[in-house]
Amino acid sequence: MSIRRRIVAGWAVLCLAGLAATSVLEAGPPAGTPSSPGSEPTPTDTYTVDCRELADDIAQARAEAERERREALDPSAAPRRPSATLRTMVVPRECADEFEDSGLMTR
Repeated sequence: MSIRRRIVAGWAVLCLAGLAATSVLEAGPPAGTPSSPGSEPTPTDTYTVDCRELADDIAQARAEAERERREALDPSAAPRRPSATLRTMVVPRECADEFEDSGLMTR
C-alpha cells in the first residue's frame, strides 16, 4: 500500500471514529439509567440574581475604562502605554429590564 493510501485510510478511520463518538455522546443515557452523581445540575435548580448589582458592576467598569481613556488622551499627563481589557459577562434574561433602565443595553 502506498503512503498516500495509508494516509487516506487513516484519515477515514479517524473520521468514522469521530462520527461514532459524536453519535454516542449525542444519544445521551438510556431512559432507565439514573444519572451519575457527578452530572451537571438539573434545570430545576433555583438561583437568585441581583440584577441591580450586576448593572452597577458593569456601569462602574465602563466608567473606570472611560476615565482611563481620558487620562491617556490628556496631553499634560505623563506618557504611558495604554492598556486594553476586554471583559465578557453573561447576564440572565430576567435582568434585561434593569439593564435597559440603567442605559447599559437597548433591545
